Amino acid sequence: MTQSRSPVRACQPTHLLHFEPLSPQAAGLDVPCDPQGRVWLDALGEQLRNDYFFARALIGRLFARPTVRAVAPTARC
Repeated sequence: MTQSRSPVRACQPTHLLHFEPLSPQAAGLDVPCDPQGRVWLDALGEQLRNDYFFARALIGRLFARPTVRAVAPTARC
């Protein structure tokens, strides 16, 4: 959940850090990350970066602890 030194490719992330909402009516959040769950903040747009910080701050209140999910491979960009 910390910043990584190697960039996550914005066009084809290999993993997503998933924040599951604690309420069934709320939406979850997926953020590109590496296999260890490290997020490269500079690769995120402003809105997603703000949403990521929001979700991290509200773990245990609005979101469960995040999990790392592998993304199915797609065509290269």
